[in-house]
Amino acid sequence: MPKRNLAWIIIIAMIALFMWQLPQTIAGRDSVLKAFGPLVDARAQIRKRYVNEVDDDELVHAAVDAGIQAMVRDLHDPHAVYLNKQQYDRFKQRTGGRYGGIGVQVWSTPAGLEVLSRVPKSPAVAARIMPGDVITRIEGKPTAGVPLVEAVNNMLNGPADTQLRLTVFTPDPQSDAHQGEPRKGKTREITLYRAMIKLDPVHGWARSPCGGWRYMLDPELGIGYIRLIRFSSDVDERLDEEINRLRRQDLRGLILDLRENPGGLLDSAREVADKFLDDGLIVRTNGRRTDEKQWFAMREGTYPRFPMAVLVNGSTASAAEIVAGALRDHRRAVVIGERTYGKGSVQEVVELNHGNGAIKLTTAYYYLPGGQCIQRTAQSVKTGTWGVEPNLVVNLTPSQHAKWLAAWREIGREASTHEEMQESGDQATTLPAELPARQRVDPATRLLEADLQLNKALEYLLQRLTRGKKPRRPARAEADLQGIS
Repeated sequence: MPKRNLAWIIIIAMIALFMWQLPQTIAGRDSVLKAFGPLVDARAQIRKRYVNEVDDDELVHAAVDAGIQAMVRDLHDPHAVYLNKQQYDRFKQRTGGRYGGIGVQVWSTPAGLEVLSRVPKSPAVAARIMPGDVITRIEGKPTAGVPLVEAVNNMLNGPADTQLRLTVFTPDPQSDAHQGEPRKGKTREITLYRAMIKLDPVHGWARSPCGGWRYMLDPELGIGYIRLIRFSSDVDERLDEEINRLRRQDLRGLILDLRENPGGLLDSAREVADKFLDDGLIVRTNGRRTDEKQWFAMREGTYPRFPMAVLVNGSTASAAEIVAGALRDHRRAVVIGERTYGKGSVQEVVELNHGNGAIKLTTAYYYLPGGQCIQRTAQSVKTGTWGVEPNLVVNLTPSQHAKWLAAWREIGREASTHEEMQESGDQATTLPAELPARQRVDPATRLLEADLQLNKALEYLLQRLTRGKKPRRPARAEADLQGIS
């Protein structure tokens, strides 16, 4: 067949295809215009009949804003957001900025966010926020009942140099809540500015007398404990430091605690998982309209293999779920605790035409090596398949959770100085000088009695390391001087 005839056949076929699709396109546009017909009619009737003169541009902008907000809200996605023109302009101005916080480590309690410790020279220290204080409101919104993940990521954290208004309650140490009565204390309003905060992402199982952390939980059997509180950019370097320190003390087993970890950077999660895996998929992303991306572990820099237990709970989220899921799916560690939060989505900011702002949409989900989607969706809730399901489920009752929380609050609480108390003029906060004395009374045994999940992880490692012999309590931690840092 001559090439000219073949070219004409291809052109005719393309025209036919276009003509076949054109009615569908027109019909689609007609259906959209028909759906928005009542909006146009309402605008016309307001202009024609309303008693007062109206600004037509304001009417149109209000209708557009309300319509987009309704569409985004109907997605039932907490991460999907509409930014109007003014909001988007401010967002772009901050894009080059750095996100920060106020420099506190908090735990979620029924009263709000209790402050456990502060970063030196942080906005929290300058505002005289003390350990034991409870942040009850952020920008007027109550913190009680808000999941720790959402409170930290969406309320406390934000662009550096932005203003933040807090309501802070300082409880009276001589007063306890009885029979449902609120605890006595004083409430104050604090306004401060966020700053770039450098938190130490690696904690141990108990405070040392010098203010650092102890990482060797059982010196005799070489069982170490490391808690990652967040996946910041330096978490892999800090993890290397403490793992190498533990290896010099004959590390034979490790408990990696990811409970209450709200997540952080994807790259940091990948780097941490890569430390324990020598090959294989760590995580992948995929969406309806996006290309699949994959991240793999590499042999270089992998730690020597030793038994591991990973602790998770309902506040383990995002990057922490990626690490826990990868180690579980590759059978590198046994995951113990409660099902994780289920936050595994990728957001993209999409500009709207004609400068009408932007929408932030979820465009992809994170998937574990075994194929499970991390994100908690309406469908996954029905099937019970979101987040990371532990190999060994240890759910806590409300009373057990309260006991665990109290023990870990005491362990993680910062030891403020008498001078700082006097400077703040606040005599209501418990003097922290009492804390080391309390911790010296067999802290490991006391902690294990309060923390059933940690206890189960230790039992698992003891069984692995003693080859089925009867589990025992760890040696008293007071002799663990090498574990102090």
